[in-house]
Amino acid sequence: MRVPYISASRLKTAQDCKLKYCFHYETPTADAQALKDIGNHRDNSQAGRMGNNVHDAFEEWRRPDENGDTPPPKFGRLMTLYNEISAKREVDLAFYEDGKKMLKRWFDRRGRDPVRVLYVEMQFGQHTAPYFLERTGTPVLGFVDLIIEHPDGTVELIDYKTQRLDITQGEADHSIQAAIYLCVAREMWPDRPLKFTFDLMRHGTVSTVWSDERLETFKDWLHGQYENIKSIDSSDWTKVPATIGKGCQWCSYAPLCPKAQDLMQNGAWDMLTPTLGGDTDDLLDELATIKASKAMLEKRKKDIDNHIKTEIFDYQMPVSECKLDTEKWSVEWREQTRRSYIPAEVQRLVPPTVFGTMVSLSNAAVDRVLPILPDDVAEAIKRTQIHKPQRMLIVKPKESGDEEKQETD
Repeated sequence: MRVPYISASRLKTAQDCKLKYCFHYETPTADAQALKDIGNHRDNSQAGRMGNNVHDAFEEWRRPDENGDTPPPKFGRLMTLYNEISAKREVDLAFYEDGKKMLKRWFDRRGRDPVRVLYVEMQFGQHTAPYFLERTGTPVLGFVDLIIEHPDGTVELIDYKTQRLDITQGEADHSIQAAIYLCVAREMWPDRPLKFTFDLMRHGTVSTVWSDERLETFKDWLHGQYENIKSIDSSDWTKVPATIGKGCQWCSYAPLCPKAQDLMQNGAWDMLTPTLGGDTDDLLDELATIKASKAMLEKRKKDIDNHIKTEIFDYQMPVSECKLDTEKWSVEWREQTRRSYIPAEVQRLVPPTVFGTMVSLSNAAVDRVLPILPDDVAEAIKRTQIHKPQRMLIVKPKESGDEEKQETD
């Protein structure tokens, strides 16, 4: 496959699935290009757009003036920049508000302290002319959001993250992105202490320091990954290996992936190799495949449900008309009432020993204990029930009486 350079995102894509790498970076077919364009459509990239707006606002906010001095950290100016950038790269109101709240929370926690900025959005390498690491010659490309200098001479590389998931210390200490950036920084500042920090806008910061020896080891490993990706023959994309993993449910190219389609249409149980009693890593690999498969099937199930409700039926149709008979199936989208118990109310009314026997507070779990309770207590619990109307999609094969029920809000 073509690998003009290695970046953290390119390497992760290749590690997750070689076929996705082929589709995304080589787009071998018109269908792959169409799916890539759909994935990049504004409606499917709102979180990414908001994240870019936040990054760009920080870039301009921290940019040194013509004299090389860092502007004072004023929140008003940060919000002005955010609004100007959001007007150019528009996002939906909910995402705009999320970004605004994120910036306010970040500024109140750690935005008031002055810093000495060396670079903002420092790019090493270009798409057509990457940066080549010393000794190994591995081509890399990246953008460091912010580089600052501490009074003790330490150079700190900072990467802003707007993601909802936190990053643990262990994840930071093994981050491919941190390692690539630190390798480049070590070549720029060979005699300075270095530190890489993830500045998680929704959480806190997590920093990592790598020794020179470990960075050299990483360079060797990275070059091996680069050669491995290059060695894959992508002249016929149908022969590029695909991997079922946790990212499949969000993958834009699932409609073209033979493994994904086989899984969704036929079950494809041959992808699972029973490993009970075998190697622990093999067992965990199988578990990961099962979880990914389940997520993909659940996503496909929701897509089919939505198609039935919006294309075959209609939210405006009277309930009595939401019925369909095909040659094999009977489908009905009917109204029903859902009942549930409030945990705090049940706990208030029943003795602790009885409450402790309930594995869950499902209707079945509560109904099981009602007969053993005093009549007044049982009636009081029944009165706490919440009854909520809902629509349920009932799918029934004509050759049997079995029903598949699905709840919908």
